[in-house]
Amino acid sequence: MSEIIRVLSGIRATGKLHFGNFLGAVQNFVKYQEKEGTICLYFIADLHTLTTLDDPEELRKNLIEIVKDYLASGLDPERSIIYTQSSVPEIPELCIYLSMLQPLGELQTIPTFKELIRKFPERVSLGLITYPVLMAADILGPKSFLVPVGEDQVPNVELARDIAKRFNNRYGETFPVPNMMQDMVRVPGLDGQKMGKSESDNAIDINMPLEEIRARYLKKGVTDKNRIRASDPGDPYNGCKSVYSVHELVSEGEIETRKIANACLAAAIGCAQCKDVLVENIGKLLIPFQERRRELAGKDGYVREILHEGGKKARALISETVSEVREKMGIVIY
Repeated sequence: MSEIIRVLSGIRATGKLHFGNFLGAVQNFVKYQEKEGTICLYFIADLHTLTTLDDPEELRKNLIEIVKDYLASGLDPERSIIYTQSSVPEIPELCIYLSMLQPLGELQTIPTFKELIRKFPERVSLGLITYPVLMAADILGPKSFLVPVGEDQVPNVELARDIAKRFNNRYGETFPVPNMMQDMVRVPGLDGQKMGKSESDNAIDINMPLEEIRARYLKKGVTDKNRIRASDPGDPYNGCKSVYSVHELVSEGEIETRKIANACLAAAIGCAQCKDVLVENIGKLLIPFQERRRELAGKDGYVREILHEGGKKARALISETVSEVREKMGIVIY
């Protein structure tokens, strides 16, 4: 009998999902839940969100809306465990235990911490510096084997791997050392940089009407700056920072045929036409999603029930781990 593989990932409730989240993360979540022999856990990291978001109403609203996006994308609460981080009190408890094995100095050198204090210098808190240890608790609590994350979170998963090894060395084999996806999808924003939150100027909101997406790409999409006229050959691979690389992700057959790339190189397609084709292919993914999303518009109670049931399932798994950790570390609850 094959071993069960536990897959885990989460997202902070700081805003709406954007096309980068949809393409780079959520679509992979759906693929994993289809695989035999997997237990998939997908959570909303509301505790992590508190490091940078103060508005409680916005947090509560974002949480519900993200779960609706999950469901419209194809996540099935019967096949995946969908829950909030705060619904499992054993996670922050495990964070305390794991923090006893984590040197402070290492936390201060993690790139994600440096980036956050650069963006939010006024938000340097104990919660911010222990963020990676709490993330390690998220990962190790359910004894996750595979953790699909964006490239910015790789240092945090590496720290979780280190903590797992330290714990196993000190207290005996307890945690599997989690793995990351080998090929992580990076979806560029309209400026060619990593796509940010859906409210930012370089992002595409997955609930945005197709004509609005088209207008944003036509106005803001970065193409080859050296291609001045449509008759000039373009460089799709090096000059087209925000359009062609998305074609590779959404335009069926492009990787195999390089039809669009070759047309660009031969000046057989203009930048505006190339963007138009891209948006049509994005629409093939987003229009079915948006139709399912509209059906969930007034179903907040249904979403809360999913989170309630998912929280119970997640807690049952994670509480077993925390009981084992208590026993090994000598913690007795009377």
